[in-house]
Amino acid sequence: MVDVGAEGDLTGPFWDAVDRGELVRPVCSACGHNFFSPYVVCPACQSSDWDYQPSAGRGRVYSHTTIHRPPDPSFDAPYVVADIDLDEGWRMFAWVVNCDPGLVHIDMPVHVHFVDGPGGRRLPAFEPAPDTAEGSP
Repeated sequence: MVDVGAEGDLTGPFWDAVDRGELVRPVCSACGHNFFSPYVVCPACQSSDWDYQPSAGRGRVYSHTTIHRPPDPSFDAPYVVADIDLDEGWRMFAWVVNCDPGLVHIDMPVHVHFVDGPGGRRLPAFEPAPDTAEGSP
């Protein structure tokens, strides 16, 4: 069971893993459901018996959008934000990096790649998988 601590911090273990260069996700011990973002209870069965487990960080682009007008000048535009469908059966929103925005496409294989975000915070992003031929949608 994840320890939410005195402050109820559900995300601390996630960010600690990111700082180590690891991607993790909540997995319910009762029903095996993978989910993200973390919740106090499993969204599938309502059990509070879940913990963070390592993810291989491989998946596919489920949907995406290209941002041309960033919300802040610290963001380099254009950039791609995508809903990534991870191989373990969960999804997360993240940037797609190291790829021309025009080449990002639905079902594109990607893998996790950690980047420094605005303000210097390390973030999980995704880049084309090494075996992906660039430019082949």
